[in-house]
Amino acid sequence: MAQCLFISEIQLYVFHWIYVLDTSHEKHTAQASLAALARTCSAFHDIALDVLWQQFGTIARAIQCMPHDLWDGDMNKSESGCICLKLHRHLTKDDWNIFRRYALRIRHLSLATQDVRRGKTLIVDIDDELLACLASMDPTQPLLPNLTSLEWIIYDERDLKLIRRIMTKSLTSLFLEVWAISPVPDLQQFISSIAPACPSLRKLNVHSVALSSHLRHSVSQTICHLHHLTTIHCGVLDAEVMDHLSRLPSLLELKFALQPNSEFQNELLFEQLQVLDVHAQDIASAVDLVSRMRNKLINLSIFSDDHTGASVLAQLFRRLSISVSHYSLRHLQIMVAERPPRDSFSVLNLEDLHPLLSFTQLTHVHLDAGCGISLDDVAALELAQAWPNIIQLMLNKFLETPLPSSMSPIGLLCFLKRCPNLMELTLEIDFSFIEEQDDQWHYWVGDITHRRLSVFDVTYSKIHDAAKVAAFLSCVLPRTVHVLYSWIHALDDQREYAERWNEASRLFKRMEK
Repeated sequence: MAQCLFISEIQLYVFHWIYVLDTSHEKHTAQASLAALARTCSAFHDIALDVLWQQFGTIARAIQCMPHDLWDGDMNKSESGCICLKLHRHLTKDDWNIFRRYALRIRHLSLATQDVRRGKTLIVDIDDELLACLASMDPTQPLLPNLTSLEWIIYDERDLKLIRRIMTKSLTSLFLEVWAISPVPDLQQFISSIAPACPSLRKLNVHSVALSSHLRHSVSQTICHLHHLTTIHCGVLDAEVMDHLSRLPSLLELKFALQPNSEFQNELLFEQLQVLDVHAQDIASAVDLVSRMRNKLINLSIFSDDHTGASVLAQLFRRLSISVSHYSLRHLQIMVAERPPRDSFSVLNLEDLHPLLSFTQLTHVHLDAGCGISLDDVAALELAQAWPNIIQLMLNKFLETPLPSSMSPIGLLCFLKRCPNLMELTLEIDFSFIEEQDDQWHYWVGDITHRRLSVFDVTYSKIHDAAKVAAFLSCVLPRTVHVLYSWIHALDDQREYAERWNEASRLFKRMEK
C-alpha cells in the first residue's frame, strides 16, 4: 500500500468522499464501504470508524454495540415501527468501556432516532432508566464528549437532569422542545446556563407549548450572551434582544415572534441576515420592524394573526422596497390568518404592488394578504415582466373575495409566455372569455404552451362550461399534473362550482392522455 495512505489526514479526506459521493437517501453503500474499511485493514480502522460514526452514529447504535443481554429491543422483529431499548441487567465497567469507544465518535444526538434497516424506517426510543444509568457511569465527563448537534425534548425533571450530562462545550447546534404540562422547577435556571455551557453555539432552536414570561426572559438573556449565532428559531423576542442580534455579524437566519408593542430605539441593520421569518400580532408592527432594517435578505416571511386593510399592506410593500436589497430577495411570503369581515373588505391593486416589482430576482411569491388582490390582464403582464425567474406564484390561495376576477385567460398566457421556470401558479381567472367562444381561442393562443408548470390552482375561479375550460387548459398546459380549486362540495353556495371544476379536472386529465 502506498505510504501516503498511512497519513491520517489523507485517509480522512478520502473516506469523507465515500460518504459524499453516495447520493442515495439512506446512503447504504457509504455505510457498508466505511464499515468494511474499518474491519479489513488495521491502518484504516480508526479513521474509517470516525467517519462512519460522525455521519451515521447514534446513541442507540452505541448501546447496541454493548452485549445483547444488557439491553432488549430487536430491530428485525418489530412490526409496530418503534423499538424501545430497555435495561435488563446492571451496567458493568466493561460495558461502559465498549459504549465509550463509540460515544467519543458520536457528533449528533436526537432523542427520537430514525433508523433505516432493510428498507424499513424504525423509530428507536431509549428507556429513561438506561440513559440515566449511562449518564451516571462517569460524572466527571459529558456522556458524549465530542457532540456537536443535540435535539432534546423536555417532558419533566428527569429529561432536564439527563440533558445536563450531555451538554458539551463543543456543541454548535441545539434544538430544544419543552413539552412539560406541569412546571419544571429548574427549567429557567437550565435555560440560563446554556450560554456558559455551550459558548460555541451557532444554531439555537427553542420551542415550547407555552413559554412563561420568566422563561421567555431566560431565553432572551441566553441569546444576548451568545456571540457566534448563525441561526435562531424561537418564540417571542423583545426590543433589547433584537438590538443585540442586529449587530451580530454571524447571524444568517432568524425566526421569531415579535413582542406586542415593541418600541425600537435604533436601526436594526442585520447586515448579513439572509432568512427572516417573523410572526406579528398585526402588520403595523411588522412595518415598523422592516422600516428599521437595511439588509440583503434572500427569504422573507411575515405572518399575522389579525386582518388588516390594504393601505397598511401597501405601506409594508413600500418599506420593503427601501429596506431590502432589490437584487437579493428570492422568497417572499406574507400571510394573514384572520379573514376580514365582509363589511370592511379592502382590495390591493397593481399600484399597491408596484414596490414589489422592483425585486426582479424573486422566484417564490406567496401572498395570502387577508384582503382582495384585484389584477387585470395589464397587471399580469407587468408582474410577468418584472418577475421572469418566478417558480412559484400564489395569490390569495385561501381567501374567497366578493369581487369578481378581472384577469382573463389572456393574463394567464402572459405568465406562461414570459415565465419559463414557473412550476406552481395560484390565480383566480375569469374564464368567461373562453366559455363564450366556440373554438376561436385557438387562433389567438397560437403556439403558446408551458411545459414546466406542474400545479395550477384556480382558487375560487367561477366556471360554467367545464368542457371548454378543460380543452383550453390542456392545450396551453400539456405537462401540468394537477388542476386544483378551493370550492367546497359540502357548502350549498359553493357546490355548483365545485362540481364543475371537478368535471373540468377529470376531462383535463383524460385529454392529457
